[in-house]
Amino acid sequence: MRLIAAVLLLLAAAAPGAAAASLVDSRVGFSAERTLVIDGRTYRGKLWTMPGKERHEQVIKGFDPVFILHADSPVGEIVLAQLHTVVEFVFPAELRVLSDKRLTRRPVGHETIDGIATTRYRVDETVPEGHAEGEIWLSRDGIPMRLEGRFTKPNGKQSTIRWELHHVRIGPQPAALFEPPAGFSHLPAEALAPLLGLKLKSAGKM
Repeated sequence: MRLIAAVLLLLAAAAPGAAAASLVDSRVGFSAERTLVIDGRTYRGKLWTMPGKERHEQVIKGFDPVFILHADSPVGEIVLAQLHTVVEFVFPAELRVLSDKRLTRRPVGHETIDGIATTRYRVDETVPEGHAEGEIWLSRDGIPMRLEGRFTKPNGKQSTIRWELHHVRIGPQPAALFEPPAGFSHLPAEALAPLLGLKLKSAGKM
């Protein structure tokens, strides 16, 4: 399971074709530490977000790639400071729907996670991409404090996913976090994908 294609795969249960590239649908800016467990493998990273903008930092194969996403574009950017390189890639189509308001979420209770009050929602839907089932805990501002469940593709392949945020700090985040540094070289996604072990599609092949 590729990291960026699995961050919130469980919630990719909505009508396909949405234009936005977004993992988080928060109405406020915040920073947090993120723990992601995919099929038993744990990834820990950091997250910064403002409405419509996100920055994810994650160590992969000894590198420290920065993933920058904008809700008004299906194209994301990967910044590799060690190589002074920026790569544009097409955000996977099945994940562009993550912030789609048509996603069915059934409230089933309330819980406090890491000091933040949340509503617990149940998700159980089948769409062309597969079947998603599980639960997500959202704050009143739309911060996804936790999710857990599984996603089954049409071919029967199943993945289990868990996501949780800690040390959330709500407030405006510097605009520079969501833009790649000036002066970096730009490479096609195919040039970087083997290095990180990711399957990426170049922005020029949309």
